[in-house]
Amino acid sequence: MRNDFYLETGRIFFGISVLAIGIIHLVTGNFPTGLLPVSSSLPGRNLLIYLSGICMIISGILMLTKKYAWPGALLAGGIFLAFLLFLHLPKLITHINVSSEWTPTFEVFMLFSGALILSGTVLTAGNHKIARHKLIAAGKYCFAISLFVFAVLHFLFTKFVVSIIPGWIPWPLFWAYFAVVSFFAASLSIFIQKRVRLSATLLSLMFFLWICLLHVPLLFADIHGETSWTNLFVPLAMSGIGLLIAGTVKPKGNTL
Repeated sequence: MRNDFYLETGRIFFGISVLAIGIIHLVTGNFPTGLLPVSSSLPGRNLLIYLSGICMIISGILMLTKKYAWPGALLAGGIFLAFLLFLHLPKLITHINVSSEWTPTFEVFMLFSGALILSGTVLTAGNHKIARHKLIAAGKYCFAISLFVFAVLHFLFTKFVVSIIPGWIPWPLFWAYFAVVSFFAASLSIFIQKRVRLSATLLSLMFFLWICLLHVPLLFADIHGETSWTNLFVPLAMSGIGLLIAGTVKPKGNTL
């Protein structure tokens, strides 16, 4: 496939996801509880909910228009970086042994990495070549770090992973460990820059299959649940990021 297909599809997936997460803010009047567990005692919380939601909606729309994808990606990156620095990392540092703090922290870190990669891919060539390369490289390594963390988390909490696999899917323990190996292999591939297009494409496909086989049925089972909607669009963003990474690799393996 041509790089344009990967980059365009990845941009659309990521843009839709950010837009949807922003809409969730406004519709529920709350932060997505699993992704952004903001304390109810935070001063100005309600204002921050709507401000964040509106900014995400604007960011998502801009990214979907391609012409303005670069400022949209920068806006998304700024939003996710702010949540990472001022919400997740302080909580993770003070609750380092609490497993529930690791997942949302690195989901937001992944979203931040996607914004970096997208901002690099939509920069025009010429004077921006160095900035383009640095943004893409930084985003890919942030994404690889997140994948490694998720590999460890899936290994440590295999029983939980097995519990959320639909009963009609055979060999749930196999698929739980398959996810562990897939995360680790994709992370290693990005770090050593070997078979990046293949690993990123397969990872994107895995996330997309999770959406179809796991998250869509859960959504129909709880159509009004905020977490059901959030859990649908976060893996869609991850699938998009995988495609963006695949699209940054030339046929000979060199980064764009």
